[in-house]
Formats: sequence, C-alpha cells, structure tokens
Amino acid sequence: MKITVCAIIVVLVIIISTVIIMLLNPLRKSEEDIRDDLLRITPIGMSRDDVIEVIRSSDDWELRHVFDRGYIVGRWYVRGPHQGSYRPGHDVEKVGVKSMEVYIGSYYELLFAFEIRISVFFGFDEDSNLVDLGVRKYGMFR
Repeated sequence: MKITVCAIIVVLVIIISTVIIMLLNPLRKSEEDIRDDLLRITPIGMSRDDVIEVIRSSDDWELRHVFDRGYIVGRWYVRGPHQGSYRPGHDVEKVGVKSMEVYIGSYYELLFAFEIRISVFFGFDEDSNLVDLGVRKYGMFR
C-alpha cells in the first residue's frame, strides 16, 4: 500500500513539474509576444552588425541564412526569401532590402510527437539598419 501511494506521488510530481516547465517556456508565447520581446533587445534602427552580435551572444540561436533581399510577410505566415512560392490570392509584403533568418528554438506538443520550431526574420534597410522583424512558428511531426 505504501509503495502504491509513493508511486502515485512520484508520478504526480513528475507530471506537475513537466507542466510547469512547459508553461514557463517563453517560446510558447504567441508570435506577436515573441516579436515584442525581441524588439526590446533588437530595437528598430539597430545596425545589422549589432543584431548579429545579439544573435551570437545566445547559445540557443542559430543564424541560418543571410540574404541580399528582404523577407516576405504573407497573410498567415512569414516566409524567407529563399522559398520560392507564395499562396495565390494572399496579400504579401516585402520587408527590407536585406534580411536574415535566425532559428531561436523549439518546443513539443502532443506528447512529444509534434515539434514546433520558431524562426525570426530580420529585415534591414539599404544602410543595414533594422526596419522590422517577423516571427514564424511551424510544426513538424517527429
């Protein structure tokens, strides 16, 4: 009887701890909230070199692509300039004349079967100053 009670307590502690850890993960915030957080550390007008220094100072972030053209914001998503097609009939907007894509992390849903990855697209003007950034979450089955 004591072993059963102890086992139940251990399982409950593990479940509660997992839920708390998951809820505290800042990557689970909405794309808009993540964007607001990033704009506090990489404000509009910041130079491209300074943004790269912020990226390099994070152990979890990975600079994936640097482009000589802006990134595209669609109606439902952000797409990098290296991806060729956009959904017909959806409004799209090009941000900046230069851009880069940064992978900032991921988290899991549905009992670790579904991974949500988060990328940030930074757009820069002709003087290499930040004009805007977009956050994109996309899912992948494991």
